[in-house]
Parts: sequence; C-alpha cells; structure tokens
Amino acid sequence: MCGALLLATMLNYMDRQTLSLTATQLKSEINLNDGRYGALEEWFSYSFAAGGIFFGFLADRIGPRLLYPLVLTGWSLAGIASPLASWPSVAEWFSTPQDPGLGQFRWLFACRVFLGFCEAGHWPCALLTARDILTERDRPLGNSILQSGASLGAILTPLVVQAIRAMGFPWQAPFLMIGIAGLAWVPLWFVLLRSKNINSNPTSIGDKTNPLPSSPLHWPRFLYQLLTLGTVIVTISLAWQFQRAWLPKYLKEFHHYSESAANYFTSIYYIVADVGCIFFGAVVSLLTARKVSIQWARVVSFVGCTALVALSVLVPTLEKGPLLLFILVLVGAGSLGAHPQYYALVQELPPRHMGMLSGILSAASWLVVGRMQGAIGQHIRQTGSYDLPLLATGLAPIAALALLVPWAWLSHEKTKIQTIKNPDKPS
Repeated sequence: MCGALLLATMLNYMDRQTLSLTATQLKSEINLNDGRYGALEEWFSYSFAAGGIFFGFLADRIGPRLLYPLVLTGWSLAGIASPLASWPSVAEWFSTPQDPGLGQFRWLFACRVFLGFCEAGHWPCALLTARDILTERDRPLGNSILQSGASLGAILTPLVVQAIRAMGFPWQAPFLMIGIAGLAWVPLWFVLLRSKNINSNPTSIGDKTNPLPSSPLHWPRFLYQLLTLGTVIVTISLAWQFQRAWLPKYLKEFHHYSESAANYFTSIYYIVADVGCIFFGAVVSLLTARKVSIQWARVVSFVGCTALVALSVLVPTLEKGPLLLFILVLVGAGSLGAHPQYYALVQELPPRHMGMLSGILSAASWLVVGRMQGAIGQHIRQTGSYDLPLLATGLAPIAALALLVPWAWLSHEKTKIQTIKNPDKPS
C-alpha cells in the first residue's frame, strides 16, 4: 500500500512539474512570459487550497476507498487536456484581437486550476491511508516513503521530457503521456484493496494494535498545535514550492545552463532530495529505537532539515559552477526531508476530523504559496533577480522550528505524566 501511495505522489508531481520544465519553450510557443507563468502557479496554489478543504471534508466522511481514484482521474484528465491550448480553435475562442496569445493562456489557466483542485485530494486520502495501516512508530518512515514519490516524480519528469524531445515529439507529448499513466494507477488501487481493508467509516478507524481513541480536547494545547502545524507547513512549502516551480528557469535563464544540462541536473537534484526525505525519516526511527522520545527525535530531524534549507542564503553569492549546484541539492534534501515530520504530526490530530483539519492547514499553506508565486513572477519579470526569493524561502523554516521546540517539550512532559499515572500502559 505504501508503494501505491508512493506511485500516486509520483504521478501527482509529474503532472505538476511538466509545466515548469516546458515553461521556457512555451515563452516562444504560446507567449507564456514570466508574469503569466507566475499567475499560473499562483492560481494553481489557490485552487489547491480550495481542493484541500473540499476533499479533506469528503475524506473524513467517505474515506479514501472511492475518493482516491476519483481525484487521481481528475488531475490526470486535466494534464491530458492541457496541450489543447495549442489548438488554433481553442486559442481563437478564448483570445482577444488585442492579445492573440491570451486565448492559449486562458485555456492553460483553466487546466491548471482544475489540476490543482484535484491534486489537493491526494494528501488527505494518502495520509488517512497511511494512518490506517501504520503504527505511530512506523509513520515517519512510512511517510518518508510516501513523500519520496514527490522527488521520484520530479526525477523522472525531466528525463521523460528530455527523451521525448530527443525523439522529436512536440511539447504537448509529456502532458499526454503522464496523464495517461495516471489513469493506469486506478486499476492498481482497486486490485490492492482486495487484499487490504482500508476503513471508509471514520468512526471505526484503527485496530487493536494501533487504536486511535477519541479524547476530550484541551483547547489551548490544540490551538497551539494548529498554530505550530500551520507554521511548519507554510514555511517548508515556501521553500519546496519555490524550488519546484522556479529552479529549471533559474538554471536556464539566469545562469544560462543548456536545456539538457538543466534537465539532467534537475533529476539529480530530486534524487538527492529523495535521499534526504528517506534519511530524515529514518533518523526519527533510529533515535526512537535508542529510547529518544518521538517528540525530540522529530525536533532533531527538523533541525537538520532547517539547517540545510538555510543554505539557500548562500546561493545568490555563488557563480555558475559545481559549488552552486552542490548547495542547491542540499537545500532540496532539507526542504523535502521536513515534510515527513509534518505528516507524522498531522496524523496525531483528532482522528474524526484529521482529513478536514489537514485540508485546512494545506489550504492555508497554498494560499501563502500562491501569493508568493504571483509576487515572484512579477518580481523576476521586473528585476531579473532571484536573490530575494532565495533568501526569504531559505530562512522561513526557522520560524517553524521556534514553535516546534516548545510543542515537543509540552508533548514530552504530557507523555511522562501519563506514564507515571499508568505505569503498566504503553505510551
């Protein structure tokens, strides 16, 4: 099941990443300038935010059994429809005489909005599934496997795009091929469900070895938990989504790497990010095996991630060359490695409403990310500089760490008190 979740995350990112890898080519093909590209990323983020709330609400009520294949089919069809932007009839229908390229942009805009809305459904479905099948101790590593699908998708997409171009196919081909691959995932999901029961009734989630009981909320602690989770997901998303959307353009247009060199490096970048994702998830498992509390093990892992992401402040000072590329891959390893820690924390939210609450947190992060993407597009168009975005996104996770440490201390003290009161009950 974790393998199926990994594949779904991989497809999620492949559909998302295809545009960033073809954006430079689309500047001449359909007049997709930096401002318009930033707008596509901005509204993709807003639609993702709306989808996070909508599908989080549904996931709590109907479970991932049927919802998961529906959302994956939706985003795959959005990817397949994207190349229609180049059809003359579509361009003419949506364009204006003053701006002939507007019609192509509007069609692509509609496809990206629908793509973002459906892709948001992946996360509540995936997190509910992982929570159902994994114990608390196994979740950090299991979530790392799930999240590593993001980097696997980002590794494969540049190679797929490069191979398709080498064979002489046009820019539309990667969108079509990746979308069709997404549709092929749906039968796999139903085959796996024959041998593994995933609860669709949220009131019965859990089992004898991994119960998820309901308990009265301690509201001050719960609100601080939401504040911490919101800060964590917003700050790590700012770093990761900036890199996802702008790294290929940064290498090609700012440092003037060739198309093939930038694409191959992008694959290497995500390979290292995937290693970082698995590594920082494994750190938690290793520390807990050595009797370190789960709360402090997560903090240690997050400190390492934050330190690597902060290396982004060095990037503006570096010239084109191996050191620049080395620092960039370390930043990627840190920013992706922080995500499994966030997912494990989300899976500790009240079980009945985890899907909805995770959707709201995701929506908050994507609203901020969307505003960032639009602002970055305008900033780069006006100044031609990536320095400010690199600095801001590199330092952002420090704010999350400042909240995460007190939360870990409070959770650790609560666990100690419960152990003293119930010495025979495993914590």
